[in-house]
Amino acid sequence: MRTVRFRLAGTRQLADALIVMLHELDKVDRVEEVADQMHERDDTSSLGLVDDQSGDFHDIEVHVLDAKTAQAVRDRVEIAGRELDAAVEFVDEF
Repeated sequence: MRTVRFRLAGTRQLADALIVMLHELDKVDRVEEVADQMHERDDTSSLGLVDDQSGDFHDIEVHVLDAKTAQAVRDRVEIAGRELDAAVEFVDEF
């Protein structure tokens, strides 16, 4: 079994929609958000800039049965990130 890990910067609704979409792929064993990290700044000099309002970070793990499915997951996540204007970072570990 292989694991694909990625960090998504976006809203809760976006993360939930992506998780549902990945569950629909064949040979995906499990999809879960392993950490719900709200990275809020304590910086009082923040003026509500765009970067401050970008949403939460979501660490998502996808367990798949083979390498081909792992690549399909990566492809789908990249496409969804572009279409939904969300930042996605693939990582080896969280």
